[in-house]
Amino acid sequence: MPLDPWEIEPRPQMFPGSAPRLLTASSDRTMRLWNLKSGECLRVFAGHQKQVLCLDVDWDNLRAVSGSADHTLMHWDVENCLWLSTLEGHEDVVSCLSADFPSRRVLSGSYDKDLRLWDLVTGKCQQVYKGHELSVCALSVDWAGGRALTGSTDKTLKLWDLATAQCVQTIEGHTGPVWAVNLDTEQAHNAISGSADRHVMLWDLRAGVCSRAMLQHQRQVTCLDLDWNTFQAMSASVDRSIILWDLEMGEPIAKFEEHPGTVNCLSVDWLGRRMCSGAGPGDNCIRLWDFSDGCCEREMEGHDGAIWALCADWASAHKAVADAQGPVGLDDV
Repeated sequence: MPLDPWEIEPRPQMFPGSAPRLLTASSDRTMRLWNLKSGECLRVFAGHQKQVLCLDVDWDNLRAVSGSADHTLMHWDVENCLWLSTLEGHEDVVSCLSADFPSRRVLSGSYDKDLRLWDLVTGKCQQVYKGHELSVCALSVDWAGGRALTGSTDKTLKLWDLATAQCVQTIEGHTGPVWAVNLDTEQAHNAISGSADRHVMLWDLRAGVCSRAMLQHQRQVTCLDLDWNTFQAMSASVDRSIILWDLEMGEPIAKFEEHPGTVNCLSVDWLGRRMCSGAGPGDNCIRLWDFSDGCCEREMEGHDGAIWALCADWASAHKAVADAQGPVGLDDV
């Protein structure tokens, strides 16, 4: 017997008291700033001459850095939609980057096989890291620990000492290009990677060995997002799916399959059990998910090309909840 309409409870608001923002990068050569609560596009950032492939955002100070197939990085004022500076030095596509905004540094990886460390104040390259035999495709940085992990089309991962610019470890095991990596900044011996060989691999860096090899995706793995505290991971793939993993067991927990195109990027709010995903070509859409129950809350369209990178301001949503709850006193403990 069907339920009466008034008996169906509406879904709770995903962002009570807040309107988090999302910055996306696309092959249409632009970035877009979105209101996640309404799905509205707030600003369009134009300046790169070719597709924009990677970005990082300082939401506290509203600054961003983007990397592009035009071989450059650009520094942006997000609040005022202004270009601040261009960082030039790479000789090929800038495929990945990570910024440490407090120290005004950016590390970038390129199809020219190199990593470059930049000073955001001067726009100058401070250091070049050489070691990969083919394109650098993925990057994860432990800024406090002075380490970086990279993945390459040469099928290896490399661990770097940022201070000395030396590769301190090369990890082999994948049989295809490594498109995604993530370095555990708390437990220094853990890392994870995703590859064109369809595997998600968990690594023990102390021994340089794979401790878990997880195969569920039908095509190459494009990106990863990690919660090392709960030992869970989210992976996305050319097979158009997103998988939530239990890393301890090496087993999938859930699978999300709404995108009609390749899922290229993820931004996950592990505390709030929410995530954004970007896809294309053939999709060019951003989706907002409640992954506690697998519901796709919203689709956002506006880019004229594939979405290659995105970054959400989840902290503002957490702050709104904390402010609404008020301070915790001794009687509440």
